[in-house]
Amino acid sequence: MKTTRESLSISILCGCLFGLTANAQIMIEDFEAHPSDTDLQAAWYPDMDATLTLSTNVAYRSTGTNSIRVDVSFPASPWQTTVLTAPALPAPISIAPTQYITLRIAGDPQYTNATQSPDLYVYAWDGNGKFGRWPAAVPTTTTNWQVLNLLASNIELSWDNIGMPDLSNIVQFKLYLYGQNGAPDPTNAFSATIYIDELQVRNSPLIEFPAPSPMRAKIDNFEEYADATALLNFYRYVNGAPTTVTTASLGTPAPQGTNALKLAIDFGAGQWPWGSVSSGIVDPFSLPTNAVVSLWLKGDPTLAPVADGGTVFYLRFYDVAGNRINYTTPAAPVISSGWTKLEASLGQFWSDSVVDTGNLVQWQILVEGWQGTADSTALSAAFYVDNIQITVPPVLAIVPQGSALVLQMNDLIPGTTYTLRQTTDFSNWTTTTILATAASQTWPIPAGQKGYYQLFYTP
Repeated sequence: MKTTRESLSISILCGCLFGLTANAQIMIEDFEAHPSDTDLQAAWYPDMDATLTLSTNVAYRSTGTNSIRVDVSFPASPWQTTVLTAPALPAPISIAPTQYITLRIAGDPQYTNATQSPDLYVYAWDGNGKFGRWPAAVPTTTTNWQVLNLLASNIELSWDNIGMPDLSNIVQFKLYLYGQNGAPDPTNAFSATIYIDELQVRNSPLIEFPAPSPMRAKIDNFEEYADATALLNFYRYVNGAPTTVTTASLGTPAPQGTNALKLAIDFGAGQWPWGSVSSGIVDPFSLPTNAVVSLWLKGDPTLAPVADGGTVFYLRFYDVAGNRINYTTPAAPVISSGWTKLEASLGQFWSDSVVDTGNLVQWQILVEGWQGTADSTALSAAFYVDNIQITVPPVLAIVPQGSALVLQMNDLIPGTTYTLRQTTDFSNWTTTTILATAASQTWPIPAGQKGYYQLFYTP
């Protein structure tokens, strides 16, 4: 068994950027050299309540096709911890204080039940049996892949320390997964599934995506198209089945401006019919975490008799790799004859992949007719969409500045013109125009002036 584990370790390391000299960039484990679960389990092993298997679930930018799946159970007992022991390295490695220990990890929302924080540690042992660790956290908000970048100089001693390890003589790594602290809730037992990949030593952090691009405030207000031909020079049709046909044109009146996008969709018979248009590729733009996406939607009551859980409006954004985030509505605005304003924060979008929301390049407008049944009949309806935009609501506060008061304005978009409104009684408003030159700036409040303030902009 020992020989098997050593040979596996050597094959892993020889297939990567491995070196034994100081400051080398080293792949410790990418799980590519394990032909089967049996081979993996001979190389890696947990000390309690966990099952390790190979998985083809990998990050979009992973260099390989395998990861390790960890199915773990934590009873509601004190200090429940699973230790995942990696194979001993075939030769000691040296890690400089300025380097990073990095790994990819896909978490589990069930890990919100963990009572210990931090709940993940990467341990390193030196050739003299001394060890230190880097704290991190198991992701709990999504099952998508994330990256952990741990600066080597931030290594710390554990509670049972026997001295700081020699980073120039590291011989083995282990991963500690904490589930419970010293006094867990007796009802708080839980199970979780996480995935780990590409444990490595790097000279720089592992950056999954490039720096975010500027925000695109106006996605489309449909005012720049002379006619349907011009519209379809930018948009293209995507239909859910050969029997569903979408026709896009410009419609009036619109809730804002003159034009709106009109989607006349002949939904095909059967289940889950949908029609859509996708934009052309544009310069990358970001969807900030504090942004709000809004649009106007006018539905069609023709769908009301067949509306069910599959009667849904979608707005999708795609990154350069083709991964998408989705915002969906229930049936009500899809079958309404009036205009409905829809608003969604980034947290209301969902995805089944990791999406670079800092560099989106395309959007799609889609209407699904119904879930229905196999014998559902064809049906035609028309929908209107207008003024799709991204805004970042500014944050206001009145703060002292010396002996005076000022209006502190945060989360501004530099280069954007804002309208500041002020009133003392909500019956009369005065308006001031402010050009944002920075993300935060102030506006003076004259001595003795009292009132209420609003700040807004229109992309």
